[in-house]
Amino acid sequence: MAAAIHSQTVEATVTVRVSQAAAGDLAAGARAQLEQVDGVDVQNLSIAGLQPGLNDTTVEAVATLSVPDADRPSERVTERVADRLADGFGVEPERVERVEPPG
Repeated sequence: MAAAIHSQTVEATVTVRVSQAAAGDLAAGARAQLEQVDGVDVQNLSIAGLQPGLNDTTVEAVATLSVPDADRPSERVTERVADRLADGFGVEPERVERVEPPG
């Protein structure tokens, strides 16, 4: 019998550096940067602001992320996600909050 993998949902405000050579629009570039972070799945992303730079654009985004919690369910999910985001290339977390499931 396979073990069920549960996930938790968080909402994160992040600053993401998107290369001007990135494929697609800024939202696609920011999503691609976040999807490179180990252990997070991007469910939704919206752009909240941007600042153009010489080689990249700094994008402020609000993202809804899903993270597996089967490995350490008692660990504080917001701290774990903030740490993972901070380790991601070109990603700076500003705020991470747990989203309570409906019901």
